[in-house]
Amino acid sequence: MKYWQATLGISADVSKRERALNSSLAAEQSTRPAPAGVLRFFFRRGSAKVFAKTTDIDRELWRATFGSGYKNFEYYRLIEDTVQTGFTYRYLALFDLEERPVALQPLIIADQDLATAINGRIGRAIKSIRARLPRFLYSRMLMAGCLVGDGKLGILPGVNPSFASDLLAKALQQFARSQAISLVTIKDFSPSLRSNLRPLVRGGYTRLDGFPSLHLDLNFSSVEDYMRQRLSRVTRKSFKRKLKKTAAVIPRIELEVRNDCFEMIDEIYPLYLNVAQRSDVAFEVFTKEYFLEASRRMPECVRYFIWRQNGKAIAFSFCTIWGDAIYDNDIGLDYAVAHELNLYHVTFHDILDWALRNHLRFYETAPFNYDVKLHLGLCPDRLDLYVRHRSPVINLLLKFVAPVFAPTKSDPALRKYFRVHNGA
Repeated sequence: MKYWQATLGISADVSKRERALNSSLAAEQSTRPAPAGVLRFFFRRGSAKVFAKTTDIDRELWRATFGSGYKNFEYYRLIEDTVQTGFTYRYLALFDLEERPVALQPLIIADQDLATAINGRIGRAIKSIRARLPRFLYSRMLMAGCLVGDGKLGILPGVNPSFASDLLAKALQQFARSQAISLVTIKDFSPSLRSNLRPLVRGGYTRLDGFPSLHLDLNFSSVEDYMRQRLSRVTRKSFKRKLKKTAAVIPRIELEVRNDCFEMIDEIYPLYLNVAQRSDVAFEVFTKEYFLEASRRMPECVRYFIWRQNGKAIAFSFCTIWGDAIYDNDIGLDYAVAHELNLYHVTFHDILDWALRNHLRFYETAPFNYDVKLHLGLCPDRLDLYVRHRSPVINLLLKFVAPVFAPTKSDPALRKYFRVHNGA
């Protein structure tokens, strides 16, 4: 009995704090003058405001909705300030009928290639069509989520997630209509949120498998232990042979790990561009300012891994540390020596070794290059993509056509993996 009294007391205390927070935010939102150009939409159960900049929104609302992860106010401001070509950023704040904040959702407006994930014969056919119709399967798109990796709807404590998702669905349609945008997507949300996002499906959205990120639980004592536990005999033998060959090279390759890149940005940025511009899949290309500003704004969270031979930078990896996880975000390679020196495998080995020595428990990496990453024992994390067209006829067609574009259907390595693991 005392246990339940104590539990109820804690719950009541938390509830009071949540109400106090919501009331405080509501008061601040109502008294704070709205920035110029803010759009406002009203619905039967609430309303929405669309802001142009991260700084237009009260910092406390950012803290309450996105403060628990590294993709917080500073992260979204970093993206907004440094990755501008091809993207327009907006921020959607949702409110209930009493003007209390409900949720915050970052938005992106982009000119999207809808055939990004399509390869093989269909991909070649699309390229042929585009020789005559350059805009074929391109669309101006409104995306809810994060430009890089997985996203979420930032819901305030105590708010019903289904209620917030219902407001989100209505607000996205209204905003898309006001901007003459036909296609709306909700990008890279965890499947664990599906029950909370049911109002989207009821509102006409089609759910697809997005590009999965990948992870590795670092429950190993060493990289050697990882190889023994996670790799097949053939892959393990091949990996070790590559590492041994590279270790014998003279001059030796040396690794430097930093939390800033001010002095060597002109060395490492071309390496990043080598990889980014060579990819078969078109995605965002970061600017020099992105890497520089990341170290200025979040020095405790970022690490720059730089591999040198005879003083020259030949490989680079930009990683983020949050809690007990390392996020391997972007890689750069000198392709003149990358194959000969097995640089991809060397960088992976060294980051894993560094993470284990620093007692990190999880390794996370970005989508793409699935064949190599799956052979290295990484596990894909499904991410959901929700799409809706404002035209009822086209939206109905999307339900049948859109699954063709899903990466798990078009990428051979993913298709094989999920077939074996009872997935897609």
